[in-house]
Amino acid sequence: MHWFVVLTALVGAEAAETASAKPDSVSAYHLTNVRGWDVYVHKTLLREDKETGDAALELLDHQLYGIIRCVPKPALTELQKIPIWLEQNNTQDNPCACYHPDVGWLKENGYLAEKEKCVEIASAKTFLDWTHRQPFMLLHELAHGYHDRVLGFEDARVIEAYKKAKKAGGYEEVLHINGEKRKHYALENEKEYFAEATEAFFGANDFYPFNNAELKQHDPEGYRLIESLWKRTSPADEEEAEAASS
Repeated sequence: MHWFVVLTALVGAEAAETASAKPDSVSAYHLTNVRGWDVYVHKTLLREDKETGDAALELLDHQLYGIIRCVPKPALTELQKIPIWLEQNNTQDNPCACYHPDVGWLKENGYLAEKEKCVEIASAKTFLDWTHRQPFMLLHELAHGYHDRVLGFEDARVIEAYKKAKKAGGYEEVLHINGEKRKHYALENEKEYFAEATEAFFGANDFYPFNNAELKQHDPEGYRLIESLWKRTSPADEEEAEAASS
């Protein structure tokens, strides 16, 4: 399962208790650049838990390299504007990774306001573990950022495609990477639909449709939506554009 966390579920006393615990300040993080992304690494991962930190940063570099290779350049430029925060253990609200769209929620629930519009990897160890089964997990979270920052969460095209896919019933019971059939995570909401389809389109998902060809066959409208919104062109179009600019 993936974790897109708007994180608005905590209310009342629970939220107040969470907010009372002050988060580590920005000075607790080391800012570095990985493949064009600003990455804030909790210093615990560079000192006391350096082995985990080194492994997580190596994996992060590998995943970002894969994203660079598959995402069209204009969209890639937008993705590289989304900072990433790498935590040792900040899992009170999500076990692995999330995108934070709302600064109000962050402040109310004891998070750094600076994490607004950022991806947070809440547990370096879980990131190392879960990516065996979800190799494009990071693209999934960055896709939420693209959806929010570039398209807007109210984009009617995404909402309409999600409603049609939900009504068609093709995602109600699909094969999961563990060999079992289950309800596709894309049915959670239009945001997850967009991010899940993005994973399959550009890389590999842990739910069927697992890849580009299967997405095109299983959900042709979703396929065309992703192709359009990420502005992917065919290799022939790219060669023609390069020739024209040279």
